[in-house]
Amino acid sequence: MTDPPIPGPRSHAQGGPQGRRTWPCLSHERAVETFYSHGTENFGEFHGGYLNFGLWEEGVSGYLQAAENLVRRLGALLGLRPGSRLLDVAPGMGPQDLFLHRTFGPLEIDGLDVTWKHVEQGRARALRAGLEGRVRFHHGSAVAMPFEGGRFTHLLSIEGAEHFDTRERFFGEALRVLAPGGVMALADYTLKRPPRNALERWVLCAVCSVWRVPRANAWTAEEFRERLRRAGFEEAQVSEVGPLTIPGYFREQRRPEVREELARIRGFVGGRLGQVIDFALIGAYRWGLIDYVLVRARKPAPLPA
Repeated sequence: MTDPPIPGPRSHAQGGPQGRRTWPCLSHERAVETFYSHGTENFGEFHGGYLNFGLWEEGVSGYLQAAENLVRRLGALLGLRPGSRLLDVAPGMGPQDLFLHRTFGPLEIDGLDVTWKHVEQGRARALRAGLEGRVRFHHGSAVAMPFEGGRFTHLLSIEGAEHFDTRERFFGEALRVLAPGGVMALADYTLKRPPRNALERWVLCAVCSVWRVPRANAWTAEEFRERLRRAGFEEAQVSEVGPLTIPGYFREQRRPEVREELARIRGFVGGRLGQVIDFALIGAYRWGLIDYVLVRARKPAPLPA
């Protein structure tokens, strides 16, 4: 695929893509930002700065190895190569983008996150690594991206799309900012099956509410493929990898030293809330209600003349 020229980003209403946005009080963006802001300034290098569930394949023994194994798998799924122009939507505090630059690069990477504290952490990491010119972080919404069409050859989102209001609107934006033939890869969650009884419906609704996941984003793997097709993507792949992700992450979160550190970072209430979410997720997974998926899809390229 020949990479097209890079157009400039669209301006935000408040000073361009580099600046901080102010979300309306009752907006979904405000709710997600508030949820993820707790304790960010205290996180430091705990877990290497990663927030993902990790890919706990054979031979993986610790969280950092699992987290980077997941990022590496998605970079390979995307087909990243030197010169690729990557948009990472919901990159958290940014360690995955520095890892991708080292592993597959050099790359041009823009990270877009709804949480301002994550943007600040990502920029500080890029500055310390001497990569602030190649790995850039912006404050913005996944459903109204501050970039012009066709800017990126690849798009990534690791455990972000479930939060977007809605995932389907995000697909439209992803298709717009990708160049023809561009590839999108996601690590995401699906329904394994619809809830069978009142208790399962309550658990699903509770997880969605507390974790700031719109109920409209609760899809089965087959629905996921169909929504990608309807959005205009082709070659959609949705691979279920729950056994390699959710149990390993839960074991890690249950270690006493991890629980103690998370309580220090997030405070007593934030730490307990995280534990409640973890228990709800592992319960829903063990009941066969949810799964973890790796997704790949491509924006169609024009047919040769």
